[in-house]
Amino acid sequence: MINIVLASLLSAIPPARPGAASPSSREPPPAAQLTDEEVQQRVEALLGTIDTRIPAEQWHALGPRGTALLERIAQDPNMLPSKRAGAVAGLSVIGAPSSSTVLLDLARSEQAPLTVRLNAVHGTPGVLPASQVGAALKSVLEGAKDAHVRRAAAEVLSRHGGCSLVRAQARREADAVQMQSALERCDKR
Repeated sequence: MINIVLASLLSAIPPARPGAASPSSREPPPAAQLTDEEVQQRVEALLGTIDTRIPAEQWHALGPRGTALLERIAQDPNMLPSKRAGAVAGLSVIGAPSSSTVLLDLARSEQAPLTVRLNAVHGTPGVLPASQVGAALKSVLEGAKDAHVRRAAAEVLSRHGGCSLVRAQARREADAVQMQSALERCDKR
């Protein structure tokens, strides 16, 4: 009986037209075909989404002009922290080498909003070769005043070969519970 009901429901769906793509499967045009204004509009649209994961292809489609724009937004203290954090997330997906300096500066900045700093710490592996992540985040792990930022650095380092740094920092922490998750991950290795 269930099979009959399913078959009748499926037969009610019209067949796809040949050559027609669904709106969600359409690829955005390459950034080279976009004007500066269109790149700006796309960046604004992506940063304006709420609680929606942006597919990597959409970030990559912004091209170098989009990357430069995201870098400016991420560093602009006059922008909303949510927009800045979104720009950092986009940069970490794009993975442009020029973005490593931006993300590391934000991760180390005691003046940057917490959400921006945390996104920068978590995004660092996306903009650096794996062999450089430990050295890059060591100063954040050891020097950040905010325990949340130190914990985020420990989490990232525990996944990228920095367990000796995490263990050493856990011994220095007044509240070792901050590092518990990272330590457990390191102990499993």
